[in-house]
Amino acid sequence: MLTLVRLWILLSCLLVGAGWALSALHQLNRAGYGIVFATAGILLAVWRRKSLRRPPLQPARLFHSFRRRFRRPAAGCFLLLAILALVAGGLYTPLNYDANAYRLPRILHWLAAGQWHWIHTCDLRMNIAACGMEWLSAPLILFTHTDRFLFLINWVSFLMLPGLLFSVFTRLQVRPRVAWWWMWILASGWCFALQASSIANDSFAAVYILAAVDLALRAREKKSVSDLWLSLLAAALCTGTKQTNLPLALLWIIAAWPSFPLFRTRPLRSVLVLLAGLLASLAPISLLNHAHTGTWLPLDINGIGQLRLDPFWGILGNAFYIPAQNLLPPLYDLIPPFYTYWAISWNEMMRQFLATSWGAPFASFQNFGFMSSVYYPGTSEGNVGLGAGICLLIFISFLALHQRRQSTGFKHPRPPSDPFLRGLRLAPWGLLFIFMAKVGSIEIARLLTPYYAFLLPAWLVRTEHRALVRPRAWQRCGLLVMAFTVVLMATLGDRPLFPAKTLLPQLREQFPDSKLISALCSHYLESPYQMMEARSRYLQQRLPPGETVIGYFTSVCEVDEAGVLLPYYGQRRIEYLLPEDPPERLRSLNIRYVVVSETAVRRTVGSLEHWLAKYHGTLMGQHAFPRPSNRTFTPYTLYLVRLN
Repeated sequence: MLTLVRLWILLSCLLVGAGWALSALHQLNRAGYGIVFATAGILLAVWRRKSLRRPPLQPARLFHSFRRRFRRPAAGCFLLLAILALVAGGLYTPLNYDANAYRLPRILHWLAAGQWHWIHTCDLRMNIAACGMEWLSAPLILFTHTDRFLFLINWVSFLMLPGLLFSVFTRLQVRPRVAWWWMWILASGWCFALQASSIANDSFAAVYILAAVDLALRAREKKSVSDLWLSLLAAALCTGTKQTNLPLALLWIIAAWPSFPLFRTRPLRSVLVLLAGLLASLAPISLLNHAHTGTWLPLDINGIGQLRLDPFWGILGNAFYIPAQNLLPPLYDLIPPFYTYWAISWNEMMRQFLATSWGAPFASFQNFGFMSSVYYPGTSEGNVGLGAGICLLIFISFLALHQRRQSTGFKHPRPPSDPFLRGLRLAPWGLLFIFMAKVGSIEIARLLTPYYAFLLPAWLVRTEHRALVRPRAWQRCGLLVMAFTVVLMATLGDRPLFPAKTLLPQLREQFPDSKLISALCSHYLESPYQMMEARSRYLQQRLPPGETVIGYFTSVCEVDEAGVLLPYYGQRRIEYLLPEDPPERLRSLNIRYVVVSETAVRRTVGSLEHWLAKYHGTLMGQHAFPRPSNRTFTPYTLYLVRLN
């Protein structure tokens, strides 16, 4: 497993570095990537010839080891989760709200231009957001002309998660038996398992930071500068995936601090690794943001969340908000009374609270206290943390430990601890407070995904946990949590592993008055991703195939640009139109057809007639996307306009 982790870090650094380097050379194309891969293959072959030869792997021994590892129920549950994720990712088009809104479109714009560039768009996230996941995805799209294989990035990362958790936990002095159980349970957390079959960009960063800390501790133990180099690269990759992961760089600095003198043993190579790490990190996009906007991270309420919170109120608000999001039950929109009464009433209560003097300090949050899944019902990874199951298991374990101490009257002594490791166990809690003080996003439970694993060792290190995980009752609770995640994986609203589209319409005809059947149909047949697919199909059918440039005058996230572009990859590009753009710009770009959003028109010129008069256009068609039943989405209309 460690070999796979090292290869994954090197491959990720190669792809991220190649993306920036080829962009600088204006060669972000097949030829550029071909040269990069050929050079990497030659270097790998030379390294293998110089390195010591290992005995060939024996398939029979590998199969025996695999069967022995996964014969236990906890490991078997994880294996089942991995299989379900692979099947779901292979069966369904990868639809993720953020990915389809700005991450996939920005890749297509870069590939069309042959380089990274500042995109002319109303969605600032297409320019300012970190590019780690995008650079890993770009060659897959470039060589396959599809996004169907992008989920493999998360799936491969998911396979490495349990081994890394066990290695990090045991190096932080968690007992092996305790670490063994919790590595499987944590890996089944909803933020990890549900993203394993998706193209979200939260969970795969957890593998980077776990590998960074693990390799830093290995470098400390073995005095290995190669492990220290790899740990630096892994930490850089973690920060390069999201700006909100930046505090985790401090965790790597703490873990690697005792080994920093090793850099001086190979100074030239260390400098080269440091430069590679900077290229893979947040540094390039931060410099580009500063060059275009004057600051390393321009704030955008529709982007990654607010970073100008008052620290005290940020910590206090998130102390309520994070647990609330983690404890939100999944698929709650299947229960009509809960959805129609509690969820919507809860959000209205939060609006009223923000309007009071008590709620005013939390106004900088993005929809403070809202059940954000109301905006993404029927989706899988829209906004999930570890999940209610693991949170309840932690609470039950805490109560069991407290009851054991009360009944026996004996306090277990703390294990002898290295002060350095004790500080490393406590440091993530300090970083959590930094995160809480600065980030006020509506999806904060999802953004915390790379942090969760490091919050438990400070508690799991207690010696009482050895006795706690032995009883079958506790083990059954842990298996029940994992089994529930298996059920959840098989019944995802956007990736169900049962014939929902065949069974549910038949059930609705047989039981038209059933509220449960109605809720199931709304959940599986009218999800937001179904609306994304409907938008893509409509535009693909109505846009003339011969048009190479299509104009977009829309609000943020209203059009699934990737779904429109990918079928015509390399033959069509999209140009965004802003309200201040004159008609001359459209003519200079040879734009003949424009997709116009009713919302964008209403917010800018007031009516479609005024927009058509300004740009000399003729309405060719329109399509209204109604609000699904049992949903809070606002209906809207897209217009197809031909310019005269």
